[in-house]
Amino acid sequence: MATSLFKMPFDVERLRLTRVYESPELAHCQVETMSCEKIREIYGDLKFLELHEDRPCTYTSLVTSIDGRIAFTDAPQGPLIAKKNKYDPAGADADWFILNMLRAVSDGVMLGAGTMNAESDYTCHVSDQDMEDMRLANGKPPVPWNIVTSLDATDIPFGHILFNTPEVPVMISTSRKGLTLVRENLGDKAYCVEIPSVEAVTEELIDGAKENEDKVLVLGTGDTAPDSKAALYALKKFGIDRLLVETPSYMHYLVSQRMMDELFFNYSCIYVGGQALTIGKFGKEFTSEDHPHTRMLSIHTHSDHFFYLRHKLLYD
Repeated sequence: MATSLFKMPFDVERLRLTRVYESPELAHCQVETMSCEKIREIYGDLKFLELHEDRPCTYTSLVTSIDGRIAFTDAPQGPLIAKKNKYDPAGADADWFILNMLRAVSDGVMLGAGTMNAESDYTCHVSDQDMEDMRLANGKPPVPWNIVTSLDATDIPFGHILFNTPEVPVMISTSRKGLTLVRENLGDKAYCVEIPSVEAVTEELIDGAKENEDKVLVLGTGDTAPDSKAALYALKKFGIDRLLVETPSYMHYLVSQRMMDELFFNYSCIYVGGQALTIGKFGKEFTSEDHPHTRMLSIHTHSDHFFYLRHKLLYD
């Protein structure tokens, strides 16, 4: 059954993208991905190269300026990097479409507590009815799991709409220290499991989580900070094969751990400069001797002012 969550129209003719480059590697994709006519007409084929046995396939979708800024200092809302491109407002809407497309083909979407604090009505649902219908036709729930990531849960706004919208399934990935705070704030609305290691992810643990899917599922890994290897392993065993990471800071962390697979980076042809926020600003930078590379998988364009690049991360 379709949800009552907010939807908006995506006009195919207005948003249609042109693929100007495709890597030969995409011809060898091993993973079929659900699709619909709207995705094919606006973006084209979308397939993933591979899945993993021990964690979900991970990818992110971000819009940046040409100098890699993801927000203005005077107006820090992320979407403005796209929306303030006065030469191609439809290109900004195509950026929003790509994010929704990736949500639609994902089993889970990871968001940060910072986003929840900044946007009180934010939920990671699919804002297009055709793509929501596509999920239902493929036996998927209409909304992918919304997974909140937090070090110790002290930054989670427990009064957020996300915890009061039954149509949106919610998880929290935090440390075992954070479990105590979640229990105090959500009480019986939460089902909490401690995962001290990968080996602790048993069939019994996963079965217990699946029996409580109507509650907020809380994964406590690590002592004072989450153990991402254990958390992602648990998500995989729970059935999350594809994970969209919408929080830039956690995306950067996963790159540092060699657990991020692809980057969908959309380039709004504006220049910001100065001290404006960059993707990895609050994380540890890589060195000249140790850093990942990428292979370009595809390039789409909407006009001379907006480009949509898909990268595969390469780790030595």
